[in-house]
Amino acid sequence: MSFTKIERLYLILLITAIFVLSGCAGTKIKPGMNTEEYFKKAEAAFKKKRWDSAIDNFNMVLLNSPGGELADDAQYYLGECYFNKKEYLLAVSEFQQLTERYSYSPFVEESYFKIALSYFEQSPKYPQEQASTLRALQNFQDFIDAYPASELRMQAEEKIDEIRNKLARKVYESGKLYRKMEEWRSAVFYLDKMLEEFYDTDWAIPAILEKAHCYIKLRQFDEYKSIVSNIRKSKQSPEVGKRLQYLNRLYEKEQLKIAREKKKLQK
Repeated sequence: MSFTKIERLYLILLITAIFVLSGCAGTKIKPGMNTEEYFKKAEAAFKKKRWDSAIDNFNMVLLNSPGGELADDAQYYLGECYFNKKEYLLAVSEFQQLTERYSYSPFVEESYFKIALSYFEQSPKYPQEQASTLRALQNFQDFIDAYPASELRMQAEEKIDEIRNKLARKVYESGKLYRKMEEWRSAVFYLDKMLEEFYDTDWAIPAILEKAHCYIKLRQFDEYKSIVSNIRKSKQSPEVGKRLQYLNRLYEKEQLKIAREKKKLQK
């Protein structure tokens, strides 16, 4: 029997597909294996941190029995495999599928947490664009709202604090940059924005001190004195004390400069 070129090409592609499906990522899939056997094989691979092999076998569990007793377990561990591989977007996808398809599962609570944690792990350093950071913040907050009594709540709150400090620093550094450029009003604008949104972060005091610097240069001395007075009432670190001394010297220099300007005008 002879084949046309198209038929031969189709046959080659079909044979290739069979080999790929039966040996994907080095996983040997035995014909006739049932769902429980695939799950045991996946579990064994997971414990040995053989993530690709585990993924292949957990997927076979879902293919064989998408509504079975082990389906939600397999779906959850697929997310865990991708999370451990640091493929966080794929992890998010798998965890989301669990929350949508298997809302009855005991893994739902942890899956919501892992979605937020996956976005958090993608979060870049503060100078870069922070879309993943903001998604992580929203998802951690949604998790706390949905599961206020969760054992994972403390971890979620710690991550929220870490995220808010990162976002605060991004705005703070913008204000500091404008201060270095001697764009005093622009600096105050960004520092005020930071203090309004992130008043409870580690960057609040540095932002206030930067504002005090700007007020000296703007010659808004009442605002400067008010800031310094409030800081001195609170407990100071040695670094803050040094910064206050520097600001006091800067204030005195500005006063001398004003005095010289007045003297020139009188001549």
